Amino acid sequence: MLTLLIAGMPGLAALAALLFTWQDVRIAEQGHITSRFNDAVSNLGSTSLDVRFGGIYALERLMQDSARDQPRTISVLSAYVRQHARVPKSGFAKEDESLEEQDKIELATDITAVMNVLADRSPDRDGRAQLDWTRADLRGLQLSAWTFKEAAKIRRSGDVPDTRVPFSWATLGGADLRHAVLGGVDLHNAWLVDANLHDTTLEHSDLSRAVLQDANLNFAHLAETDLTGADLNWANLREVDASSGGNNFTDATLIGADMTRAGLDGANLTNAKLVEANLTGAQLIGANLHGAKLSTADKALEDEFGPFEKDANLADADLEGADLTNADLRGVDFSRANLMYADLTGAKLTGVKLTGAKLHGARGLPPSLR
Repeated sequence: MLTLLIAGMPGLAALAALLFTWQDVRIAEQGHITSRFNDAVSNLGSTSLDVRFGGIYALERLMQDSARDQPRTISVLSAYVRQHARVPKSGFAKEDESLEEQDKIELATDITAVMNVLADRSPDRDGRAQLDWTRADLRGLQLSAWTFKEAAKIRRSGDVPDTRVPFSWATLGGADLRHAVLGGVDLHNAWLVDANLHDTTLEHSDLSRAVLQDANLNFAHLAETDLTGADLNWANLREVDASSGGNNFTDATLIGADMTRAGLDGANLTNAKLVEANLTGAQLIGANLHGAKLSTADKALEDEFGPFEKDANLADADLEGADLTNADLRGVDFSRANLMYADLTGAKLTGVKLTGAKLHGARGLPPSLR
C-alpha cells in the first residue's frame, strides 16, 4: 500500500499543481473583470461625451463576457439614465405645442446608447436586477426590436418576428415618454403609474398586465398592442388612436378612465371594466365589448374596487356593428350614440339611456327600448 501511495505521489502533485494553476487563472480573470468594471464606471462620470460612450460600450462588452456581472451592470446603467435624464422636480417639462413634430425634443445620444445596450442584453442573465427608470425623461426615445429591413417586411407581409425588446417588469413610474416610438417592446407587467405617454407610438408591443394608473396616453398611437389585463384606472386616453387594428384590452381595468373621443375601432375590450369611464364621442365601430362591465350596479365589481359614483358615459359614441353581447350596460348613457347593427344580445339594459340613439339594425334590444 505504501509503495502504491509513493508511486502515485507524482501524479497527485501534478493534479494539485494543475488545480492551483486553474485557481490562479480564475483569480486573475476576476481581478481583470473587476478592473474593467471600475474603469468603465469611472468613464461614465467623465465630462467628455466620447469617454462616456466608451464606458457604456465597455459595460456592454462586460455583460457579454461575464454573466455574473450583468445584474450590477444593469443597475449601474439604469442609475445612469435616472441621473442624466431626470424629470424636473417641478413636473414634466413644458413643451411648445406650436413646434412641428421634427422639431420636438430628441433624446440625448448617450441615453439612447444606454437604452439600446439594455435592449440588446440577454435577459436570462438578469438575476434580481431591476430595469429602473423611475421619473426618467425619455422623450423622443426610438426603440425597435427589428432592423429597418425587418420592419419593412412587417409592413409588406404582416409577418411579425418573435423578437422583442426585453423590458418586462421595468419600473417607469412617473417617466416621461412623450413622442417615443416603441416597436416590438415587451413591457408586460411593467410599472408605468403616472407615466406620460402623450403622443407615444406603440406598435406590436406587449403591455399585458402592465400598471398604467393615472398615466397620460393622450393622442398616443397604438397598433397591434397587447394590453390584456392592464390596469388603466383613471388613465387619460383622450383622443388616443387605437383604430389601426389588433389592439387588445381584454380583461383590462379602465375604471374612471378618460376616453373622450378615443379612436377604438375594432379594439378588443372583452370583459373590460369600464365603470365611470368617459367614452363621450369615442369611435368604437366594430369593437368587441362582449361581457364588458360599465355599470355601478355590479356589486361584485364594487366589492373589488370600492364604491362607484357613476356609470360609464358613451353619449355621442359611434358603436356601429359593435359586439355588446352579455355586457353590463345598466344605467349607461348612450344618448345620441350610433348603435346601428350593434349586437346587444344578452346585455343587461335596465335603466340604459338611449335618447336620440341610432338603433337601426341593432340586435338584442327589447321592444320597450326601440
